[in-house]
Amino acid sequence: MIMIENDNYKLWIDNGLLFSVFKKPTNMTLEDAKSAIELRHSISNNQRQYWCMDLRNLKDTSDEAKKYIDENGEEFLHACAMIVNSHLMKFMVKGFNRMKNRKIPIEIFSSETDAVNWLNKMKERKD
Repeated sequence: MIMIENDNYKLWIDNGLLFSVFKKPTNMTLEDAKSAIELRHSISNNQRQYWCMDLRNLKDTSDEAKKYIDENGEEFLHACAMIVNSHLMKFMVKGFNRMKNRKIPIEIFSSETDAVNWLNKMKERKD
């Protein structure tokens, strides 16, 4: 298993899927967003990945970070499964994603198992 991390964010590749988690409750700033995307590009070696992104410790995201993620966050990805722990967060993430013209499939889950199963199905379709 390959792993990379900084003070706030941890990423690893396991069984052909990229996983990430915020290590502590986080209010994401522009610098946090840039650092997270840089880490993701580094661990993926600029190769497209199927990403299971755990957002359960993400408390808020600044407008600047949202803009940066919107412009740079889908690079080197085939698909992204987001894990959230509240209906409000699920509603907000779905609303944000609906307003954007996404280049990749994105789904939101409350269970890591469901997220991984969906990503594996997406991966099977591509292979």
